[in-house]
Amino acid sequence: MGQIATPQSPLAATFRDAYVEPNKGNKVSSQNQSYERRTLRVLDHIHDNLGGDLSLDTLAKVACMSPFHWHRVFYGITGETLANCIRRVRMDRATFLLLQSKQSVAEIAAQCGYGNVQSFARSFQADYGLTPSKFRKSEIFHRASSPPKPFAPKTFDIEIRQQPAIRLVADSHKGDYQFLGRTISQLHARLNLREIKLGVDAFSAAAILHDDPFLVPEPDLRSDIGFVISSEIDLPEEFSEFRIASSRCAVLHFAGPHVGLYEAYQYLYGQWVPNNGVELSDLPIYAMILDDPREVSPAEMRTDICLPLVN
Repeated sequence: MGQIATPQSPLAATFRDAYVEPNKGNKVSSQNQSYERRTLRVLDHIHDNLGGDLSLDTLAKVACMSPFHWHRVFYGITGETLANCIRRVRMDRATFLLLQSKQSVAEIAAQCGYGNVQSFARSFQADYGLTPSKFRKSEIFHRASSPPKPFAPKTFDIEIRQQPAIRLVADSHKGDYQFLGRTISQLHARLNLREIKLGVDAFSAAAILHDDPFLVPEPDLRSDIGFVISSEIDLPEEFSEFRIASSRCAVLHFAGPHVGLYEAYQYLYGQWVPNNGVELSDLPIYAMILDDPREVSPAEMRTDICLPLVN
């Protein structure tokens, strides 16, 4: 690994020892390239038009296919129905708007594509166990830009352990970290079209956040996110491979929607590190996502935040 700057703030990390290896197999056919373009175009349209018309007919037109065939193609490529994909993206966007904006619940419901507050509240409570208003007021989560709240901070379960070396097939992302879901959905679709199997037993993804959102403007935030892949898998040349070296880490176990990770990072850097006599390594901090968001509700999502330490 190359020399990497030590993180100086909750989300600051540098990950520069990334490389791409050419591959001989898994060439995508011109027909598959066409379906890839259609799928990525629809995923972009969903993320960019949550408050607009996301009906099957409209998305089929975006894909330039008949509704009858398009839904089956989308499910076959992404592994989830259009309805589930749209709901998941809407809920993810809603959590960030609730905590990072001053818009009313009714405004957020409309922006996320719900016809009324009641239907939005029902959907939100089904996923998060709280109404949108209670979620916004909850002491569990707070906006990243908010000053410290006048109550005892939440504590998290942290253990020190040796983390294995990690190989990722990943895509770079630029912009607000809340939109990382778009990048990972597109990467998943591209892998499926090439019938690339990850070669690991369980779902596991990782996110490396290069910039501190407190210091860097949202449009300039850089990150890499991808899936853990076994060392035996060959990747086509158009995919990027990233590696993280094995290291001794402080591992914070987090459960819940990823908007709450801000508080976890702040606890890790602001309280745990100064009070435990540890020295930070130059390796990057990263988050291991242990559950498939297509199958697990946001309230049950498990994430390990891994902070490398000097041995």
